[in-house]
Amino acid sequence: MKKKSEPSVVHSFPYWVEPPAPGQDLRSIDWCVMEVLSDKTLRIVETNPDPKELEALISALEKEGV
Repeated sequence: MKKKSEPSVVHSFPYWVEPPAPGQDLRSIDWCVMEVLSDKTLRIVETNPDPKELEALISALEKEGV
């Protein structure tokens, strides 16, 4: 019988620990990393995201008015 392999990370991106309050500065909230796995599940990893990726995300959200 073949052993089932563990799912691998397909994509990861910064994600907030808790959604920000309306008008809250996105740089003042706690961030973690969301991983999309090969079995199409999501996993939250309690670690700081890459600073450049986080800044790019915050800038994009601010442009959209989030």
